[in-house]
Amino acid sequence: MPNLFRVACVVAIVIASVVCALPTAISAQDEERGTIEVVIRNSSFVYQARILRVDEQAVIVVRNADPIQHGFTSAAIAEFDARVETEGVVTYGKGIKGLYLDPGQEVRIRFTPTRPVKMTFRCDLHPAMKGEIVFLAVGAT
Repeated sequence: MPNLFRVACVVAIVIASVVCALPTAISAQDEERGTIEVVIRNSSFVYQARILRVDEQAVIVVRNADPIQHGFTSAAIAEFDARVETEGVVTYGKGIKGLYLDPGQEVRIRFTPTRPVKMTFRCDLHPAMKGEIVFLAVGAT
């Protein structure tokens, strides 16, 4: 009887692992769809234009490939609840206006825009560096 109990526990753990893994795979697909990578290179923001949707989580990955520190600021990020992740540190909430990236550093900014918005961003340390991302209400009537 104890062996049957062990087998039942192992089966329950395996089933729980599979069930818990499914949402992760789905959210990874969703994250990829709503992700845009912004690379700072040669004192410029380099990124590919993409359609990002309102009411879907957006992930902006910012990576500093320059040998100097840069900033990434946007009033739009401050408007929404955001989560900024880097090197095991997470900051979250409304009012996050920007961040600084040392050479080689990467951050992920996660938020869900609740309305169409043109997110302009800039480096507050180097005013000539600017960019924008547009969030659209796709399929709305």
